[in-house]
Amino acid sequence: MRTATMKKKKKIEEPRVSCPVCGDTEKESSYEKDQGMCSRCWWFLSPEAGGTDHGLFMIRVRTKDEESGRRMAEIRPRGFWSGTIEVHEDIQHSYNDETREIVKSWNVRVTWGCGGTDGTVDDIQTAENFTRAMDHAVMLAKIWKMERQEGKEA
Repeated sequence: MRTATMKKKKKIEEPRVSCPVCGDTEKESSYEKDQGMCSRCWWFLSPEAGGTDHGLFMIRVRTKDEESGRRMAEIRPRGFWSGTIEVHEDIQHSYNDETREIVKSWNVRVTWGCGGTDGTVDDIQTAENFTRAMDHAVMLAKIWKMERQEGKEA
């Protein structure tokens, strides 16, 4: 039987390491020591990920489907702990009754979430970084859409 005088065991705090890329702190066990960055930056900037650092944000572009060449971009603004902006390229199939053929059309969409700040920059700077990343996402979506339209006409 427990008594009120029993002491609670304190959890041992794991040491934290500061990331030189984004400035956020992370538990030492999660830190990518060999890469020299936190696990979130490594997710975007590792050679396997194919990401690039644009200063105010990091971006990683992946091919979702090799056959059709569908792409997806994940953008993580500085000051956010997660990738908050995504650009998706999707193919849609529809049936044309007159020609009795299946018509392919491409759709590009931009999605975002709040993500949350990591506290490395102030609120105004975080909002500016998000705005620049969103501008880049919209520009990327327009470029992808134009590329698909030019490919259809050729």
